[in-house]
Amino acid sequence: MFMKRLKAVQFGIGKSFLQGPEAFGSLNKSKRTAFERMRVLDPPPSRRTIAAILKRVTEQFPTLAGVEVADSWGAYVDFTPDAVPVISPADGVKGLYLAAGASGHGFGLGPGIGRLASDLVANDTPCVDPTPFRLSRLLDGSKVKVGAI
Repeated sequence: MFMKRLKAVQFGIGKSFLQGPEAFGSLNKSKRTAFERMRVLDPPPSRRTIAAILKRVTEQFPTLAGVEVADSWGAYVDFTPDAVPVISPADGVKGLYLAAGASGHGFGLGPGIGRLASDLVANDTPCVDPTPFRLSRLLDGSKVKVGAI
């Protein structure tokens, strides 16, 4: 199975290998990193939300009264309307496969998502039924069932 999948792997070295976020030596803490320079969709943190969270934390844990927030950041969360990730070929774009929309659950689901995605890409028998994860469910009028799996 490994050799079968290895045939589909393409290797290449581009500009990002030397200058991109994955470049060797790019994580020098004294300089702004490539990740910071290339950041997209980087919303500012909500001060109101931070204040509300801090208020609730100090109410729940009075010993933390007076604690200050040292740093904060904002982010967008990717998710689908039904809260089920898309792990699917993109119909109409040959060779494009998607594995997205797992929200914060992607950290825990990553190995399973990767396995199903690699099965689909390699045209192997999928490890699980990929039907609930198909992209077309969001486009073809299928009834949206939140958390359907």
